[in-house]
Amino acid sequence: MMKKVLSLLLALGVTVSMSACGSSGSASSGATSSAAASSEAGSSETASTSSAAGGSSDIYPGMCFWHDDDPKLDTNVKITSTDKIKWTIAACLVEDNPQSVCLKEIADDLSKATNGNFTWDIYYNSNLGSESEALELVRNNTAQFVTSNVTTVPQYVDTIGVFALPYLFHSEQDELTYLSTSKDCFALWKQLEDSSNLVTLGFNCSGSRCLSTKGYKQIKAPADLKGCKVRCMEAQVWKDVISALGATPVPTAYTELYTALQTGVVQGQDNPASNTVDGKFYEVLDTFYKTNHCYLCSGYYTNTESWKALPDDYKALLEGLMNKYLANDYHTRISAFTDQCYQTMEKANVKIVEQDQLDMQAFYDNASKMIDEKYMSNKKYADIINDIKTTFKY
Repeated sequence: MMKKVLSLLLALGVTVSMSACGSSGSASSGATSSAAASSEAGSSETASTSSAAGGSSDIYPGMCFWHDDDPKLDTNVKITSTDKIKWTIAACLVEDNPQSVCLKEIADDLSKATNGNFTWDIYYNSNLGSESEALELVRNNTAQFVTSNVTTVPQYVDTIGVFALPYLFHSEQDELTYLSTSKDCFALWKQLEDSSNLVTLGFNCSGSRCLSTKGYKQIKAPADLKGCKVRCMEAQVWKDVISALGATPVPTAYTELYTALQTGVVQGQDNPASNTVDGKFYEVLDTFYKTNHCYLCSGYYTNTESWKALPDDYKALLEGLMNKYLANDYHTRISAFTDQCYQTMEKANVKIVEQDQLDMQAFYDNASKMIDEKYMSNKKYADIINDIKTTFKY
């Protein structure tokens, strides 16, 4: 597999060089690596939902218009440019995942509207590498577009890591609205572009992290989870997330989680419904709590040079199509997809516990206490956290 990846990257390097010599207005294409890292960011479960009817005039939160000189989104813009531009798209999910389906529809509409002059070459299922690797390809303009979990980006701007904290937002709409309209966030996106050549175009949400357990008494509040061993990722922030839920964090590789649940090494996990079904973890779980403690928001990123090279009519069209498909249609698709996952779990006799059966204020308070103790001393984090509380009156 690795030899194939390296060969594709070498071929890509040649293609980019030839394109740069041949046309001042063109960007180029590419290919490469593994699906394992994307398993934490979004499910690879197949979804068979039809296209929704969201148009560019009906905006679900997420599109990010922070470049003052960019044109307004417009799916009906008159295309007069004839620049031949080809973008390589790094898609970290399988081809029939809702997000991947939306990317394919954008590509089809772009090509049709521009008479084949602006085209996308999409590589699915992490064939260009993990989200971190794909971000690097876009940063270096080897690829031109990627969707990546927001919590992957702090490697470039560490303040963005604040968005991994539990119960920072109380709904996905709040988080998407804040990420796409807050002046404090706009400053972060500018810093990201200035430091890393990554232009932030918008966001979507693929679900939320939720607690699920096996062989543990049904809980209502964080106090009920004292001593419960819950799997977490290795980074300190994820250990803090599990501690804020009231449980004992046990770092465990994603690839070892099924066996860890099966054998009792851990008694719970906090993946979203989609990953819980995709990883078959529901087979070794008995209770799923809709704690919604962290929302899985992904950003759409392109390269600064590639974005500047797009004519304004191409930009307006692309922004309009992203709003139509990656905001409106995606929200409809992922909602239906998540419902399918809950149905799968219920058929396997996993009990689904709604929030009205939980003491949500106790969870909010526990998370707030942890954040106050461990993160508010960092002014960069504190400023964002306080602004969120003020904005949404939490």
